[in-house]
This record gives sequence, structure tokens and C-alpha cells, in this order.
Amino acid sequence: MNENIRRRYPALLVLAFGSLLAALSFWALELALRGDDEAQPQTAGTDPDYVIEDFSYTRLAPNGKAQYLITGEKLVHYPADDSSVIERPMVRSFSTKNSPMTLQAQRARITKQQREMHFYDGVRLERPQARGTDALVLESQYMVALLDEDLVKTDQPVVAHLGESRLSGTGMVADNNKRQLTLKSKVTGFYEPPR
Repeated sequence: MNENIRRRYPALLVLAFGSLLAALSFWALELALRGDDEAQPQTAGTDPDYVIEDFSYTRLAPNGKAQYLITGEKLVHYPADDSSVIERPMVRSFSTKNSPMTLQAQRARITKQQREMHFYDGVRLERPQARGTDALVLESQYMVALLDEDLVKTDQPVVAHLGESRLSGTGMVADNNKRQLTLKSKVTGFYEPPR
């Protein structure tokens, strides 16, 4: 009997190894299938649901007149957080009582139910010369616009040009309704009196 077991020992070893290999293959397949099911909801939330190229969007005020215009090269919408990313955005506000403002940058992100627009990289806000005031130009690397409030602010360094005068500082609030510009800290400037 001992001789019989010795002859079958290599066959039993191959059978045990084959069974172990089959069990490990089944286990690996189960892990892979479970991993796909668990990962799917996470990736589905980060995938965009639509993309628009060379777009123009006009928001109307309650009186039916244009409140602001948003244009850009490309808009990508993400349904998970209802946000949109825009390449080369430009926003122009239309106000009957104030000068229109134009805000542009390399990219932007719209959040808070399309009420906040965050601008990044080479941000430039312009208000043209009007009613005896000089043109205003603000430049920074980041600004956030509260579109319905006609308000733009930043916590980053900013440079302001008003005619020939120049101010720079860190942190800023530009309120177009009050026609007021506030620099928060580290303010330096050069004032050129009107002629």
C-alpha cells in the first residue's frame, strides 16, 4: 500500500495544485466583479453629462431684459454637484443703473445653482469709462462673481487701474451696485490726479 501511495503522490500533488489554482482564479474573478460594481457609482458621478462648445447664454431679469451674458469656448457640466467648467469664459453684466462690467479668464467654474462663478488664471474685470469716471481694470489670478448681486471679490493679490492711477493689494470686493471698490490688505498705490 505504501508503494501505491508513492506512485499516486505526484498525481495527487498535481490535482491539489490544480484545485488551489482554480479556487484562487475564482476568488480573483469575484474580487474583480465586486470591484467594478462598487467603483461604478463613484465614477458615474464624476463623468460629465453634457459638453457645449462655442456657447452663449443670456440670463434675463424679471422685467425681461438681459441681466448678464456668459460666453465661452467650451462648457462641461457635472451632474454629481451640478457644477460646470468653462474654458475661456467671458461674462458681461447689463445694468440699467450702472456701467456694464466684463469679466474674463482662462477658465471658470459655476457652482451654487449657477449663482457663483469662480474665475481662474489671468482674470480681468473691466468697467468702461462712463459718466465722467475713468475706465476701471482689475487683474488677479482668482475672482468669484456673485452674478445676481453684481458683486466680484477675491482673497488673492489684485492690481487695479483707474485711469492713470494704480492700486495693488490682497483681497478685494468690487460692488457694481454701490460703485465701490475695496482692497482688503497690503495696499500700495500710485494716484494721478485728474487734469
